[in-house]
Amino acid sequence: MAEPAEISYSALLLTEMREGVLIVDVQRRILESNPAAEKLLSARDDGLVGKSLLEAMLSYEILSLFSALQKTGEPQEQEVKRNSEATGRTLLVRLLPLLVTRRPQPAPGVPYCLVLIEDVTEIRRLETIRRDFVANVSHELRTPLASIRAMAETLQDGALQDVTVAERFVNIIVGEVERLTRILEDLLILSRAESQIPERVPFALDTLIHGVVERFQTQADKTKITLTEQTPSPLTAVANRDLIEQVLINLVDNAIKYTSEGGRVVIRTESQERRIIVHVSDTGIGIMSQDVPRIFERFYRVDKARSRQSGGTGLGLSIVKHIVETHGGQVMVESEYGRGSTFSFFLPVRPSEMLP
Repeated sequence: MAEPAEISYSALLLTEMREGVLIVDVQRRILESNPAAEKLLSARDDGLVGKSLLEAMLSYEILSLFSALQKTGEPQEQEVKRNSEATGRTLLVRLLPLLVTRRPQPAPGVPYCLVLIEDVTEIRRLETIRRDFVANVSHELRTPLASIRAMAETLQDGALQDVTVAERFVNIIVGEVERLTRILEDLLILSRAESQIPERVPFALDTLIHGVVERFQTQADKTKITLTEQTPSPLTAVANRDLIEQVLINLVDNAIKYTSEGGRVVIRTESQERRIIVHVSDTGIGIMSQDVPRIFERFYRVDKARSRQSGGTGLGLSIVKHIVETHGGQVMVESEYGRGSTFSFFLPVRPSEMLP
């Protein structure tokens, strides 16, 4: 019986690593590379072995790191942007001196260099989102708090004696407190949507839509907006009923707010084999093409003045996006500036076909 072939654990380890690994000689020529490095550096069919470090990395920053390693013998580290790629990757590159006894040792300098490459694009993206989120929350909370403080201090300084002024200032304080409450409530909803996997059960989607229409009918009538639904009955979807109600409330509320007097808002459904698509359409002001990619960002407002005036927190569409994606779905938008918008999302129709 033949003996099993000897397993090269080091080769297996390099093959399975998610980080890219290169071995480079003193002439900056790549001697070895693993599959992860070739993927991260978008290598062609002929691979990376034999190419120069500059040719593989497309970054002069790497040459500076390599020179510093040769001069000091100390490990070097730097993040490199791959802006030439459509993905816009950010790579964390570490250069370490490598002593290889089986190869002839060139001199002077560090004979061989181990290059470790890690894709930190998603990490940096999340860090940016977190920083922006904290900055935006701070700004959104600071504005009403500053207003409340200014009004309260004015009342303390004697404005309480003027009934007309005092009443106006108290109304402003109450309005700002309500605004803070809306922001905090939306933040809690968004947090739950991001962190919890919703319980999904079959429910009557047509009944839910009818209830949302009734809820907004008075608001629509005030501005002479025609609010209608085009939903067959019965219509069953599989999702978390309360969260889908929140999605519909946010979309219909936005549609009414940004539709002028005499306009139309329509909720309609489209049944397919495995899913139901819900469309919320309006004849409102629409969205400019450059704003469409950003409308689901937290606190992003297309019309800042109008949004604040109408009491918007800038979180409504972010909540919609996260709730729908938590259900395994996707939110889509079609809009023409000055003519209106249609927001759509889909839901599974049977428990056996629930999306992950």
